[in-house]
This record gives sequence, C-alpha cells and structure tokens, in this order.
Amino acid sequence: MRVYRSLEEIADLGSTPRAVAIGVFDGVHVGHQAIIGMAVEAAAAMGGVSTVVTFEPHPEAVLHKKHPPPTITPLELKIDLLERIGVQEVVAVPFDEEFASLGAEEFCRRLLSLRLGARQVLVGDNFRFGRGGAGTPADLLAFGQEQGFAVKAISLVQDDGLAVSSTRIRSLIERGELEEASRLLGRPHVLVGRVVPGAGRGRKLGMPTANIEPPPGVVIPALGVYVTRVRLERGMAEASVTSVGTNPTFECDNVVRIETFLLDFKGSLYDQTIELEFLSRLRGQRTFPDPGSLVAQMERDVTRAREYVSRS
Repeated sequence: MRVYRSLEEIADLGSTPRAVAIGVFDGVHVGHQAIIGMAVEAAAAMGGVSTVVTFEPHPEAVLHKKHPPPTITPLELKIDLLERIGVQEVVAVPFDEEFASLGAEEFCRRLLSLRLGARQVLVGDNFRFGRGGAGTPADLLAFGQEQGFAVKAISLVQDDGLAVSSTRIRSLIERGELEEASRLLGRPHVLVGRVVPGAGRGRKLGMPTANIEPPPGVVIPALGVYVTRVRLERGMAEASVTSVGTNPTFECDNVVRIETFLLDFKGSLYDQTIELEFLSRLRGQRTFPDPGSLVAQMERDVTRAREYVSRS
C-alpha cells in the first residue's frame, strides 16, 4: 500500500481513476468500514485505485487545541487497519490552520480534482469540510459535477437506534466497556506501545509484567484489570491480563500505568513495540492491605482470564 503524507507527494499521479473515501476515520469502526469498503468495490469496478484521504493530526486537535479528543487509532495503526481492508493508497493530509482555512470549493479543487483526479468520492452523510465545516455532502455533489467526480453520501451505520461513531466508542472505552466497544469497532480495541522498564515489582511477586508506554494523546481504558491479548513484533499472539491503574497499593503519584502479564510466555519484551488488544474487563482498580492480598487477587484474575480465553 502506498502512503502519502503531504499534498506535494501526490502531485504527479497521472490519469489513474480513483475511488476516494474521505474522513477522519478515527477508530476505523464498522461505520467507517462500510464507507471504505464501498470505495474499494468502486475502484475494482472501474479498474482503478482505492484511496482513503484522512487527516493528521485529528482536526479537533487544531480546531479545539485546549480540549482535543483522545485518539482511538493513531496514524500508523490506522494505516495498518486500512491496509487490512484492502485500501491501496492512503493520503494523510497534514491538518494545520492554513489547511483549515481553505474554503469548501478550494478544498475540493486542491485535494480531489487537481491532486487525485478523483472519479468517485464517498463520504458519510455527516461529512463536513472547508473553513468552519461549511461544506456539506450536497455541496460536495455540486462541486463534483463542476470538477468531474461523482459523489456518494452514505447513511451512518446504526446500532440500537444510535449511530456508530468515534465519539460513542471513545466513551465506551473510557468507561471500561470494552466488549461493547469491540462490537462497534468490529475488532478488539488496540493500544500500540513500546515495552519499557518498570519497577520490577511484578517479577518479585511472581508475575512479571511488561510495562507498556502508549503514544501520547490516545484513549486509555478505565482504571481496572482486563483480559487482553498481546501481539508481538514477530506476529505471535499471547493471552494476557492487563492492569490499567495507578498502583494504589504501592504508589501515591496517581500516574496511570499499563502493565500486562502474559499467561504462557517466557522471555524478555523490552524495547519491543507490541499491540495490546482489550477483550473484557475483569474488575475495577482496588487497593490491597498488603502484597500477599494483591498476589492472591492477581491469581484469581489469571484464573478468570484463562476461563474467558478458553470460552472464546
């Protein structure tokens, strides 16, 4: 898959017909997959290329700098997920104040017709674009008729009478409702991070953990203990139990730490970048009176995690 990280990189793409899906696509959830899947099908039908246009950073991080939403899928994870769907090209448009100031018509001309030569453009029916979000799918259709591309606005996927949205999924993750979030994502929620040295306390307690440092600004599940699965750099998948918490039994700094104990893995993971998939929440965070009580609870958590994995 080809990835372009600036408009200048896509200046000379020639006359290849393109079906283009446009959106932030944070989460690449089942609603996003419906739009993107149609772009993949349209590209195949016209003998062209399926292209996803997304934005980096999340536009809200520029438009609302004081309170940007945490990200569900950082760019590299998003690119990986899009490739799995069958997308052939990703254009990650740098979203800054200059780009945000473009009028709706100039947005279409500069990005879709001049740079990409789009033949078909697919968006969600809530898509907004151009300065102040003034452009609507109806405007996009009008510009497409002038500039030579067809437009299809796709109704949002509904679940229990509510639209599937990144905002809804983000809230579920923050509340620890990971099974519900996974259903709307169409896969488990994933944190990608590097394994870094920790205090070594888990090893002393007989349950060595990998301490994961996620990228800044990502959404973190509610404090608690989870059944998880670790995907290692070499492609192996290992069942694990993960604590997202402040270690109140030992610490008083209120720093949230993500520590995962792999149930059947031996070896060191230091400096590896791993994917941590959240499957189900076992319990909330608790403070224990002594290390022995904590170890006993950890053993119960591991037993419940093994039971969950054996059922799934």
